[in-house]
Amino acid sequence: MNAISTGNYLKRDLRSMFAVRNNCISEETAFCKQDNLQQSLNTLNEEFESFGISSVTINNDLQTLESLKDLSIQVTNAAWKMIHKHRYLMRLHDQLIDLNHKTVNDNVNLKNHVKRLKEDIQKKEHMICKTEERERRLNVKCEDASRNLKQEKDEIRKLKKQIQFKETQHEHEIRRITQSSQKLQEQLQKSAGSFTPKDKLLQKIHEKELISYKQTICRLEENNRHMLEEINNLKEALELHQTGIALHIEASGAWTNADI
Repeated sequence: MNAISTGNYLKRDLRSMFAVRNNCISEETAFCKQDNLQQSLNTLNEEFESFGISSVTINNDLQTLESLKDLSIQVTNAAWKMIHKHRYLMRLHDQLIDLNHKTVNDNVNLKNHVKRLKEDIQKKEHMICKTEERERRLNVKCEDASRNLKQEKDEIRKLKKQIQFKETQHEHEIRRITQSSQKLQEQLQKSAGSFTPKDKLLQKIHEKELISYKQTICRLEENNRHMLEEINNLKEALELHQTGIALHIEASGAWTNADI
């Protein structure tokens, strides 16, 4: 029901109430009679004054035609003013009803607006909580990545030191093997040049020395091979650690781009 229909409904309701009231009054004893005209006029003046309408002047002599005419004119004018007063009050009443209806509608709209604002605030708070949780998880991932990166860098430094040490050791070992091999070859050449097949015992000793020299050379070469394999393994481990660091850095960038 809108404001216009509400005002019309209340106006019809008031008019019906007045109609019922008028019927009841008509059935009651008449307010004014010939024997109480003076008293009725006094009561009517009190009612006029309560509505801010000038009272009717009552002459002592109400038997003459002129006095009755004058009284009728005054009563008619007062009644006309009361009618206008009544219409004004009815219009004011309708305006107040319309204003009240508008206020009720505004209040309902305001409540709905407040409800929507609360819902928006709840949604924003939920989004803030989700954002804070994503930020927390991202911080944890960044801390883990930084810690792993530090560990990988420490491991790479250790591997580099080991490789450097092994390479230095390998160079020394190669020089030692080369020198030992040269010495053994010189000894073999000397032994071969000084060997005489007349003494079988010396021949056996010479053969044993040859076998020992060859075994020593093979052992040195095998040690050299193992050392080269160990250096290669250390280099492969170093490459793996460097690849792991690159992957950690790339993954950290991916997390940042995905969450932000």
